[in-house]
Amino acid sequence: MHTESANSLLEGITFNDYLPMDWEVLPGFPSEGEQYRHHRANEELLQNLLLKDEASAQEGDEVDVTSGHEQFKRLETRLDLLLSLVTEMMASNVSLPMRYAVTLGTRGLCVQTGGEVITCFKKEMLLKVQLYLDPHFPRPLALYTRLVDVQAQSFTVSFYPLEERLQDQLDKYIFRQHRRAIALARRSGNS
Repeated sequence: MHTESANSLLEGITFNDYLPMDWEVLPGFPSEGEQYRHHRANEELLQNLLLKDEASAQEGDEVDVTSGHEQFKRLETRLDLLLSLVTEMMASNVSLPMRYAVTLGTRGLCVQTGGEVITCFKKEMLLKVQLYLDPHFPRPLALYTRLVDVQAQSFTVSFYPLEERLQDQLDKYIFRQHRRAIALARRSGNS
């Protein structure tokens, strides 16, 4: 993996939020099996979050569904989401980690740690970052990253290359959050 600057990782579409997250220093890169399991879990999480966004956006709107097969697929997907939510809620009666101001891009993440000491961090260090994109959905997006920049109260990581499907879902999620922030800013400006 080539070295990228912290700024180049956050070029393009990003979104800013204050989210629960945690990280751990890794002694080495995880096995292919572990990477595969995390990629599948991340895909499922992003798919469920995107579906949840679609469902809330369509609330009150009439949905034009052309076939029974499409209706069945939507119902099946929603049942999968419900099952996943219930399973996660039962499995994790754990409190969420501390919240941080984050900027999430398609290739990296910048975290404002505030007063938390991060003196043990060194450039190029491997980290596993767990980011809770929806605090009401207690399941983290777990990404393997490399530390690119460390400042007194912030750090920036680049994501290890993601599988194409996972990258597409992450791009779509970031785009929706970015678009939502723009819409909220416009509404606030018009008020």
